[in-house]
Amino acid sequence: MAAAQLPQVLNLLAAVGATPRTAESWQQDQMDALLLGPAGAPVAAMPLARRTLAVAPGRTVPVGWLSSNMFPMRMGWRRQARATLNQWPELLPDVDALLVVRLDQPSLTRRWYAQAGFGPVLAIRCLYLEMEAPPAAPAGRYRMAVIGPDQVAPWQEQMLAVHQDVFGNYGGPVVRHADFWRPALAWHYYKDHYQFQIIGLWSDQTLMGYAVVGWSGWHSKRPRMDILELATRQWDAGIALELIQTASQLAWSKGVTQVRAVISVHDPYRSVLARIGFVDKWGYVLLAKWLHAQRYLDGLAQSGRGVPPLASSPATTAADLSATFEIPGEVSLSLHGPHATPAAPAMRLQADPVTMTKILLQRVEISAALHEGSLLALQPQHIDAARLSMVFPWTPWVFHMLDYI
Repeated sequence: MAAAQLPQVLNLLAAVGATPRTAESWQQDQMDALLLGPAGAPVAAMPLARRTLAVAPGRTVPVGWLSSNMFPMRMGWRRQARATLNQWPELLPDVDALLVVRLDQPSLTRRWYAQAGFGPVLAIRCLYLEMEAPPAAPAGRYRMAVIGPDQVAPWQEQMLAVHQDVFGNYGGPVVRHADFWRPALAWHYYKDHYQFQIIGLWSDQTLMGYAVVGWSGWHSKRPRMDILELATRQWDAGIALELIQTASQLAWSKGVTQVRAVISVHDPYRSVLARIGFVDKWGYVLLAKWLHAQRYLDGLAQSGRGVPPLASSPATTAADLSATFEIPGEVSLSLHGPHATPAAPAMRLQADPVTMTKILLQRVEISAALHEGSLLALQPQHIDAARLSMVFPWTPWVFHMLDYI
């Protein structure tokens, strides 16, 4: 879309009941949109926010995070949108992949995403705590402070250290930095609906853990408190317990009796939530579609793109690796380490688009995929599954509701 088309796009989204955006919030979230319809008179829009996603420790990918996608809403739009799929990489040259969060249940919209080439990469679960009485008081080992989004700036450096301490070996979240939370909360997609607060537990001048929470009643007649992000130093379950209990007490003080945590199945605090009484009721799924997969693979052999080069991998693992991935109905992908020689035989493998998406995002174990047949070795004698697994090691992913749009 052109910048001059922003008023049209905002009107289109408002007309279908999407969460309203302002021109300022659109710009702050680095939004763009693919438009459907005649030039100057679009009938539908697929808005996306440019984000940098953590794939694995040290590996990142520029993504477009979709929200309020209008393309699947009408049969005619669905067909027209699918006919433009081959144009998306050209229209979005600075986005390597697209991501979207959908309900984990069959629907026409979910089918449209599958037909458009999106594949599931992460299961997300919704855990609920129903309170019929005031929650238990936290142990009180640390000094507790509760602040609003406009007060978060002095906390951010320590929040980043805490987040990296527990989630530094995970993939999945939008990449954090020392000034991440202030703008994220100021321009959040739901900022007009949520009342955000940040709970911190302190030992002297050291932040031991924090929870970002938001409460609202806009989504239903019954108010709810959402735990949008939770992190503690050294994965400390005791600190997590105190933060969750404090969030529950805060909810109760506002007359809110339902608390929700939206987390991945690999979340390190899932057992703590279950111990308190949170019940897993339903879920979402994170879907992904690559637009520039070859560019991402080329970056693995280079530096400067947030991706550790293959040359920095352990000796004899990846620097001289060469592999070709054949994808039925799509252009083949190739991976060549910086020390690969033409004389060395390349691994030849075949994968369907969904499996290839998971491999690149490190969401599948290579040896298991070869064993079960979702990844086929076209020349088995040249396959070195161990080295390939070191290039694309399965990585646990987490999900923070704070990232959702």
